[in-house]
Amino acid sequence: MEPLAGWSGTWETFFHVDEESFIEQLVEFHASLPWAEELAPTQKEAWVIEHEVMKRTLKHVCDVSGFSPAKAWIAFEQELVGEGGKRAADVNLVLPTGDLYVVEFKHKLAASEHEVWRARFDLKTMLRFHSESIGLEGHCFLALTKPGATGFKHDRVTCDMPDNGVLLALSNALIHTLTKPQQAYDVLNWQHGNFYRQPSILHGTVQVFFEETIPTLKTSAGENIEDARANLLKLYEHAKTNRKRYVVVVHGRPGAGKTLLGISAVADLVNTYGAEHCKPVFLSGNGPLVQVLQHTLDYHGKRSKKGLPLDGRVLIEDLINFKRTLKQHERWNEIEENFVVFDEAQRAWEKLNNRDANSQSELHLFCDWLAQKEFGVLVLLVGDGQAIYRNEMSLESMLLALEDALYRHGDRITTIMPELHAHHLKKVQVCQREVFNLKTPIRQAYTEELDRWIEAVLKGNAQQANAVAASLSLDYPLMLTKSKSAADNFAQEHMQTLHQDNIKADAFRMGWLMSSQGGPFIPEVKAKNANLVGPWYVEPPESTLSCCQLNTACTEFASQGLELSLALLNWGNDLVFRGGVLQLAQERKYRRDQDHYTYGSYRVLLSRGRNGLIIKCEDEETYQFLKVCGMNDLVGN
Repeated sequence: MEPLAGWSGTWETFFHVDEESFIEQLVEFHASLPWAEELAPTQKEAWVIEHEVMKRTLKHVCDVSGFSPAKAWIAFEQELVGEGGKRAADVNLVLPTGDLYVVEFKHKLAASEHEVWRARFDLKTMLRFHSESIGLEGHCFLALTKPGATGFKHDRVTCDMPDNGVLLALSNALIHTLTKPQQAYDVLNWQHGNFYRQPSILHGTVQVFFEETIPTLKTSAGENIEDARANLLKLYEHAKTNRKRYVVVVHGRPGAGKTLLGISAVADLVNTYGAEHCKPVFLSGNGPLVQVLQHTLDYHGKRSKKGLPLDGRVLIEDLINFKRTLKQHERWNEIEENFVVFDEAQRAWEKLNNRDANSQSELHLFCDWLAQKEFGVLVLLVGDGQAIYRNEMSLESMLLALEDALYRHGDRITTIMPELHAHHLKKVQVCQREVFNLKTPIRQAYTEELDRWIEAVLKGNAQQANAVAASLSLDYPLMLTKSKSAADNFAQEHMQTLHQDNIKADAFRMGWLMSSQGGPFIPEVKAKNANLVGPWYVEPPESTLSCCQLNTACTEFASQGLELSLALLNWGNDLVFRGGVLQLAQERKYRRDQDHYTYGSYRVLLSRGRNGLIIKCEDEETYQFLKVCGMNDLVGN
């Protein structure tokens, strides 16, 4: 793997590189990035300063400590894979003690809160997703190099300013670290680390269809959902060879990568066997998700040099279209697919026909179809807790319906699922496979804490939410305001600081969300309008239809299963804090058919931000509750 840095090498090599050669290599690296803006003269000036300051600082460290500069690594402009084309901090220092220092340079008189947050975010992302940084001890510095600069205090980011060209705080920290017993960490390996960073669902789709690569879906905790995908492909091969039929239940919590796993498994089968010999399909009842994926294929297909290597519109299909064909039994032979992925299968309808009390469920229909196939694999991707549509089954009722559907066919269909669900099925024999239980969230670095915070908020437990927010908000902005304009300004500054405008599929996206029953706010992007939902998520910030324009909003129906880099949520009037309790609004116009749909909706809306969340709330009591839950007042509120 080629190093993804503008310049990198040992400290000793760095000491011998002259300024002209150093700048020339950085300029060439910048020119090689297809997403980067034209190089500004100020960037070259910044690199000159960084070259001089880091050389003086590291020489000072070696002179004082006696440390051999051949034993440490330095990298400038390391690309942060999976973050919209954004490079990591300006400088990464790797020590044989197993320590990673990231240093962000700002040639300014003061650092904004966005810049401080970015430095910390870059370190955390490296430690979690860069294979050779996982397990290292991290240290974060932000250097202000303009004469007369004003420093700042932060719990996790150290402010530093050059003194005669030396960053004293950084050098002192490095000298102290080098007094530790040196571990057997080979700093030369660091440059070859892989980023085990799940791309957004949209970027992952682009990788699958246009870059002809399958995303590396591996978590820093060591749980590798590539194993789940490999097992699905083996099951297909076994089914085909031995004329078997399998139903596989794959469980995953929100953010565990279920959808991307399903899409990549489908694409991998086509890449392995060829589209003419294997016709798998990814089905979703989430119409907006399908629309956005379709628009992603259209938008990037027109801009791809290779065009569309696979017919993605055949491989990704709206569930309702597939179901219409299934309902016509005489047309079953027309369905050539032998590998079907049903995303969010716990939302399968309890009744195909609501007017018929004896109507079977969608799962009965799917199993009946599979049972008559010569061979086939039906993959059911399931989660729980985000039900928002009428007629959706709960996970428990879905499993009961599945059991009944399988029981009808005896041993003609083999059932495979993790123990988490297997013990619910009593009437059919189940093969337990824990590889199909995706426990670890990989959507973004802070999902696990974010999930805990959301659950505490929705249970009205402000004390618990505050405790979680204390650590979460250090790296994941939780901002609260009563003003849309204040939220807009913060979001725009955040995007400008963290990301350059670029054409990468995982470029920064921010946008407004709102509850469908929360009352009026700004124009809604209707879930059924493919001409608006697709562009809202996919097109670049300058597009008039882009979410980054901040003039339209998606509800839970158009946002479920999709993400934004930064989510802005208008907290509605359907869930309010009254009398010391978070409760459903009493007014009928704000109520849903079933109360749990409201909580499911907010569970969706609160979890859409990949790297941050801003809530606008005008209701005073609810605002104060959210503040006690650990949210920070937005500056300029």
